[in-house]
Amino acid sequence: MDKSSFWLTDREYKVMSVLWDNNRDLTINEISDISGDPKLTIACIAQVIPRLLKKNLVHIEKFIPVNTKYARTFLADISRQDYLESELSRLTQKTDAASLLSALVHVSSPKKNDELMQELEIFMQEYKRNRKG
Repeated sequence: MDKSSFWLTDREYKVMSVLWDNNRDLTINEISDISGDPKLTIACIAQVIPRLLKKNLVHIEKFIPVNTKYARTFLADISRQDYLESELSRLTQKTDAASLLSALVHVSSPKKNDELMQELEIFMQEYKRNRKG
């Protein structure tokens, strides 16, 4: 599957978030423990991982001994930034950037909007500087 044209379910995103936040290979048990989400049980993650493998978003890094058996560890094959860019690209194919920003402002709090505006100003200054140079 082309990594530029995928989407994640809520559970897939939660599993990927744990992998992204820890930046190391993890077993299914570790993902469940670290997530802190009671809905991300070992059984749930065991159903999600094959879908992420099929989408080529994670891979089996290694097998490690656990008690008398072996467990697989998993590592993300796409960064959070690449995922977010893919999602934005998918959305901008449906609408324009101004509509996206407008929707973002309408669903956010005034404090979040102020933070967003500050970040956008910094981004625009850096963009202009890099474009000239």
